[in-house]
Amino acid sequence: MKKSILILALFVGVITAQADDYPYLTFETNNGEKVSVEFSSDLSLVFSSTTLKVGNQQTFNLKDLKKMYFSPVSQTTGISTVTTDDYKIYGYYDLQGRPVEQPTKGIYVIKTSKGTKKVYVK
Repeated sequence: MKKSILILALFVGVITAQADDYPYLTFETNNGEKVSVEFSSDLSLVFSSTTLKVGNQQTFNLKDLKKMYFSPVSQTTGISTVTTDDYKIYGYYDLQGRPVEQPTKGIYVIKTSKGTKKVYVK
């Protein structure tokens, strides 16, 4: 009996520890695009009549928003338009995270002076 209680207590402790490990708030739009924002205690969500503003990072039209949920990993799938005039680019990476010297056509992740972006190179 004591062994069963100990196993149950250990199991509950593991489940509780895993439930706290969701550092991203993910938003999914009706077209399937997913955008994740790192969750923090000072993250603000501001609703107006037609929009949701998430901190200073993202704005969503409420009619286009399908759902939002906490997730353990960033699930951003949006592709940004970036011009090199606006950013200093520190590096290009393929979708597996490997450095790329000079990107050709395709989808890449770039590290810039204003953050990390997923881009499509034409």
